[in-house]
Amino acid sequence: MQGCGNDFIVIDAADGPWSVDVARSRALCDRRFGVGADGVLLIGEPRGRRWPVEIHNADGSIAEACGNGSRCVVRYLLDRHGHGDRLELATRGGLVNGWRDPEGIAIALDPPSLGEPFEVVVERRRIAGRRVRAGNPNLVLFVDDPEREDLARLAAAARAVAGGGNVELCAVRDGALTLRVDERGVGETLACGTGSCAAAAAALAAGSVLGDTVRVTLRGGTLVVRRERERYVLAGPAEYVFEGTI
Repeated sequence: MQGCGNDFIVIDAADGPWSVDVARSRALCDRRFGVGADGVLLIGEPRGRRWPVEIHNADGSIAEACGNGSRCVVRYLLDRHGHGDRLELATRGGLVNGWRDPEGIAIALDPPSLGEPFEVVVERRRIAGRRVRAGNPNLVLFVDDPEREDLARLAAAARAVAGGGNVELCAVRDGALTLRVDERGVGETLACGTGSCAAAAAALAAGSVLGDTVRVTLRGGTLVVRRERERYVLAGPAEYVFEGTI
C-alpha cells in the first residue's frame, strides 16, 4: 500500500503466524531483490476494536510511529474486516484512532511536543531548525526551497547537532508547507505523515502559517494536517498497489 508515495508491505497476522526480524525486513524492503518498500507493517491479533501494529523500517530498525503507514493499515482493516468506520491501532508511539474522512483516510495523533530550537551551519549558511516529537523524533529545518537543497547532507548535519530522528526540509509558501523528508532508517521518502505533523506544529508555533488547517505538499502528493483542541489529525490518500503471497 502507499500513502502519497510512502509505500509499505502490510502483513495481516490473521493470514497466519508471522514474525519480522532485521534480516527479513531488509530482504522484503529491498527494491531490487525483494518486494520493495519503505517499511513493513505487521498487524497483530485484535483485542476488541484495537489492533497492535509493529512498524519496521527498511533497514530493519523499529519505528515508534508512522503516520502514512498507520493510515494504510486503517484503510486495510476498514475494507477487509468490516468493523464500521472507525478503529484503533496500538503502536510503540501510542494509540492511534483512524476513520474515513472527506480528505481520505485520517488518523488522530497526540499533539506534537515542541523541543528546543537549534541551528545548522552549512557552507557559512545558518539554517534554523526545531526539534519536534510527533510519536517519533523529528528535526525540522526551515529553508527557502527544499528542492534545491542537498537533503542527505543537511540531514546528516542536523542529526550531528540535534540528535537522531527524521529530518524535514520545510518551506512556507502562501500559507502552506512544501516538504522533503529524510526518514531515519530509510532515507528520502516521497512523503512522511508524522514529519508533516511535526513541520506543521513547528510552523504554527513560529507564526509562519495561520489557522488550524495546514496543507503539506510532498514529492508524492498532498497531506492535510488539522490542529484540534487536544489532538492533531492527519488525512490524505491511502491506496492499494498490489497483493501477493510470500
